[in-house]
Amino acid sequence: MLLISLIIGTAICFGLPITGLVFLMRRRKGAGKAFAWGAAAFVASQLLIRVPILQLLLPNFAWFGAMQLYPWAYGLFLGLTAGLAEETARWIAFRHLLKGKHTLEHGLAFGLGHGGIEAMLLVGLNMIAGAVMTLTGQAAQFPADSGSVLVAGAERLFAMAFHVGASLLILYGVRTGRGLWYWILAVALHGVLDAAVVILPAVFGVGVLGLELCVAAVGSLTLALGIRLYRTPDAPDSLKQKT
Repeated sequence: MLLISLIIGTAICFGLPITGLVFLMRRRKGAGKAFAWGAAAFVASQLLIRVPILQLLLPNFAWFGAMQLYPWAYGLFLGLTAGLAEETARWIAFRHLLKGKHTLEHGLAFGLGHGGIEAMLLVGLNMIAGAVMTLTGQAAQFPADSGSVLVAGAERLFAMAFHVGASLLILYGVRTGRGLWYWILAVALHGVLDAAVVILPAVFGVGVLGLELCVAAVGSLTLALGIRLYRTPDAPDSLKQKT
């Protein structure tokens, strides 16, 4: 059962974004470039900027250590800084690096690149390692059971849904000249999603299932909202998917 769950998780983390990329590249020129910039936006904003600041710089300040004693403050801080970093990176990419690539497919590809590389690096590589360990008779050394692996896979699925939706929000704002408002909305949604991971367990005692339901709800809502913008009657024709 562990091996099956690891295969499912690996398919979500690697197979879903790659399959989506292939599909979108066949439908729209420039989708591959949008996917690549989406991946780069995550790496730059989180791995190269935000995470080093959180782990190397801020621990030197007393206020940061004190803030960790207050789940509401710490959760909101982590959530909003994640939103500011990632949504600003999205805005920069769409505003300056992907000019003229503002269709639904470009937004979908960017979001898959952003959420896909996050899933691959943070979860997918561990799942591949776990599958190799299981196949070589070392399953007992893998620090997770099949249930935990499936939960991690589901979390990545809904996290990717959020990143796709947030990318569509930012792209729509850039395309329609209302970038500031949609950037604020994306930052707020991102802040709620990440803050909940800290606040819900610490303050309300919410367990893993409750957290996953929260991620699923925010991720699905953001994706539905992003797609909805491209389906509204007043959306510019150049934004709508050609069918």
